[in-house]
Amino acid sequence: MLEDLDALSRRIQKVVQLAQGLQAERGTLQARIRQLEQECQSLKTQQAREHEEFTRMSERIARHDQELQAARDETRDERSSLESQVRDHQSRSESMRQRLVQIEADRDRLRDAATGAQQQIELILERLPGAEA
Repeated sequence: MLEDLDALSRRIQKVVQLAQGLQAERGTLQARIRQLEQECQSLKTQQAREHEEFTRMSERIARHDQELQAARDETRDERSSLESQVRDHQSRSESMRQRLVQIEADRDRLRDAATGAQQQIELILERLPGAEA
């Protein structure tokens, strides 16, 4: 019977040791769970910050795209206006060039007529009595 009690005592000690080992392992696992929960919370916070930053950057990119498109539109409109002005100036320049050619032709014609008239006047003056011979 003593042997049975000794055996029972050893078995109880083993059970107690196992229970203590399990309690220590449980404490370790609970500490690890707390650590993992903190890491998880930290990652969630970081994810939220990164999401906010992504949202801000997306909005900023959208604004920049709108500003760029507005600048392109303004440039296109300005270019169109400048091209129209160039065409108008070219048209006026061509018109003035043609007018100048016409004026020069009229001037040459008038000069020729004046020269002819002057020659006729000189001939008439030569024929007048008392003209130098």
